[in-house]
Amino acid sequence: MPVPLPRLPTPRPVRADWPTPDPTRAAVSPLPIPTPVPPIPVAADAVNIVVLGSDQRPDWSEWHTDAVHIVSIQRERAVVSVISIPRDLYVYIPGFWMSRINFADYYGEAYGYEGGGPALVRDTILYNLGIRVDYYVRTNFDGLIGIVDTLGGVDIPVHCRLTDYWPYPDENGEYPILTLEPGVYHMDGEMALWYARSRKTTSVFSRDRRQQQVLQAIWHRVRDEGMLRQAPSLWEQVQGMVVTDMDFSVILDLIRVAFLLQDQNIRFYNIGPDQVTPWTTPYGGAVFLPRWEAIEPLLTEALAPVSEARMARTFMPVEVWNGTPHPDWDRLAADRLYRAGFPAIIGLPDRRDYAQTQIIVFSDHAKGTGLRYLQEMFQIPDERVRYQPGGSPGFGFRLIIGADYRTCDQ
Repeated sequence: MPVPLPRLPTPRPVRADWPTPDPTRAAVSPLPIPTPVPPIPVAADAVNIVVLGSDQRPDWSEWHTDAVHIVSIQRERAVVSVISIPRDLYVYIPGFWMSRINFADYYGEAYGYEGGGPALVRDTILYNLGIRVDYYVRTNFDGLIGIVDTLGGVDIPVHCRLTDYWPYPDENGEYPILTLEPGVYHMDGEMALWYARSRKTTSVFSRDRRQQQVLQAIWHRVRDEGMLRQAPSLWEQVQGMVVTDMDFSVILDLIRVAFLLQDQNIRFYNIGPDQVTPWTTPYGGAVFLPRWEAIEPLLTEALAPVSEARMARTFMPVEVWNGTPHPDWDRLAADRLYRAGFPAIIGLPDRRDYAQTQIIVFSDHAKGTGLRYLQEMFQIPDERVRYQPGGSPGFGFRLIIGADYRTCDQ
């Protein structure tokens, strides 16, 4: 008999009416105020949490929420979807005006919106994206640094070369340039924050994906170090680093789900360049207008109840060989496999001078194995696929990374 799910608070209802724009606070915009989008259907057992990362500091009068992620948890099946919303998405802030979504939290606090900033974020997301938000978690720079340092640091796979200024001056008062080449790095809190915020050589969409990586790395650290069993004491340590409206009974229930959660059941989604249109505001700001016809299918897939077929689907394990002299390329490939739902194990290669990436199939057929998905993911043509039935017990494939491997697929 399955353990019955504990009752959570009744979800907030979808609003039938919305605040009327206040003409005394109207901002100039040639765009008409859009009508609210229809609500996105969600699984009956889903809990939706908006995770907010702000640049709020004690000495700043105005601040922004530059990380906005929806974490949707289907509690019964232990399935999680993470949806990233670009900070420059230009939307209607209910009761206010058209603006970047990263201003909603600040407006709610500064203008005394009922429920404060998180309530205005919730209503903004519901109005423009149709997502019901049940709870919020908010942290700032110091909070993220403190969380990561409390965990003893996190391991993050860096797929793309990243270069940016380090935010702290050296002994000469200069801000040095920091460069990370592709590889796996153990990051402390300051490094993880720099990685999540960097934008000098990347797009806002790349930054959203890196923020997802930091969230995933925090989760992996908590899970792999057995910290889930120390939840009460861990919560006491981080309480001062986050603000949330979840009480501890809700957190305990989500910890129960976390014990059952597997990597292949965590899905990542991004409102990216294919779902928006670049636009320049009358004030010269570069923003993105949402394209609802492209966003709706993405959100529908992310929030839909997971089918029995998907839950029963298991890709065959992949053994990964690093056939190059480049350190960590096997771990980077394994990370891509994990995110696509393939179990991956790193093996010892027979040599390090493979020119081309290739796949060995330890079967006499390809149907139903996930081979085509692997070939598309790693851009491997049919001529670089070899069949070796029964060659490696326990694995469905061997992926040999060659010198042509592109670590950065963004």
